Amino acid sequence: MRRQFDAHTPAGLLPSENTDLISPNVGKSRNPDLTYVPDEALATTDNQVPADLAAIAVELVSPSNPENDWIGKVRDYPLMGIPLYLLVDAREKTVTLFSRPDGTRYHRREDIAFGETLRIPEPFDFELATGNLLPY
Repeated sequence: MRRQFDAHTPAGLLPSENTDLISPNVGKSRNPDLTYVPDEALATTDNQVPADLAAIAVELVSPSNPENDWIGKVRDYPLMGIPLYLLVDAREKTVTLFSRPDGTRYHRREDIAFGETLRIPEPFDFELATGNLLPY
């Protein structure tokens, strides 16, 4: 997954796999499995970045706590100003992209099964291949 995003990441964005995204709108931080933020946001020793700087949040659904990804983060990420939320659910063999947030919720949801492709919009702008994803 990350290799595909890295190949289509525009200049000025860097990947991070351990960054707390913070937002006063939510009053707590969230730590996605993968996010892309402006390189200057990672130029600090602080492990916190304003959430509205994130271009996307990517989550692999936790088998022990799927509600956190499917309910809590679907609720919190649009409030935090994160424009794209990609959710990979290896239990169900699905990939879901939430987009077009309005500050309260995402207005678009696209679901595909493992093996299909999904268009990831700008700033990445590519077809995400899911044929190599493995269920658990």
